[in-house]
Amino acid sequence: MTEFERDAHAVLLPVAGELTAELWLRDLVRRGTRAVLIGETRDEYVAQAMTSERRAGESAADFAAFVAELDAVAAEPLVFAVDQEPWGIARLHDLVPAFPDAGTLAGLPGEEIAAAAAAVARAARALGVTVFLSPVLDVLSGENPWLTGRTLPFGHDEAGRIGAAFVTGVQSAGVLAVAKHFPGHPELALDPAEHDTAVDKSVPVNLEPFRRVVAAGVGAVMTGPVVVPSIDPAEPASTSAATVELLRRELGFTGLVVSDDLDTPATTRGRSELETVMAALDAGADLLLLPGGPGLAGIAARIAGRAHTDERFAARLAEAAARVRRAAGGGRDRG
Repeated sequence: MTEFERDAHAVLLPVAGELTAELWLRDLVRRGTRAVLIGETRDEYVAQAMTSERRAGESAADFAAFVAELDAVAAEPLVFAVDQEPWGIARLHDLVPAFPDAGTLAGLPGEEIAAAAAAVARAARALGVTVFLSPVLDVLSGENPWLTGRTLPFGHDEAGRIGAAFVTGVQSAGVLAVAKHFPGHPELALDPAEHDTAVDKSVPVNLEPFRRVVAAGVGAVMTGPVVVPSIDPAEPASTSAATVELLRRELGFTGLVVSDDLDTPATTRGRSELETVMAALDAGADLLLLPGGPGLAGIAARIAGRAHTDERFAARLAEAAARVRRAAGGGRDRG
């Protein structure tokens, strides 16, 4: 394999719908993919709860076997991510301790929040999970069918304080936190997974929660899936160079930038999956969240092919892959 091909595989974050190391997934990690998202069904995502069948039938041994099977064929050390949101979706359900509910968190000392987060993270690491796609730092000011029930019912300062404590605890226990969804989505009329929707241009965005977690040393930040007109009136956050520039320059973030799902109507906006992938890389995203399947091999090939003929893009791809490798290497060493 060429360096371009290895880099192209490194920037992919495929979703594994079940704890099954399918052929397409084994092939990706053999070729250099470094991160895998252990996902949930759409119904579980919407309900913000794993089904009773999953909770009853999915064991710690199932996670360990899945991780071991992929580790055995991986070209380089892997990290395994989940949506383990402290006040939202809990992919690991009953296999890890429950995080305190939002009502309990109000005014709770940061040290206690961090200790609770560290306990969840230690249990997750025992399963082989080393990345949490959390905390959710969006602060809602109105309707938002996408994020209702997944956010803290507090102001920006308190949400930032709690988020920073969560990040500190999780990362102290060896799990990489991915704060989301930058730059924040206070109101949204429709679900971006189903509609081409955007934040209304009259709705202000407050970056304070993200400032707090960046100051706390968060290792990764996930950009959002929709257009936020006050920052970029044309591009969704995950394909917006202006959004990534804001995160890098104004907040001073130097870690891993993770895109949100690149197949949603609000992000593709009529583009093909490949065009959206290229736009995300061009914008400065490092790790690209994509639905799993055999088609990802073709996406990687097209990324590598462009790098062969576009020197500037090749440099951007190498930069992104290097950040992914640093985060992945640290994921095995932390804690």
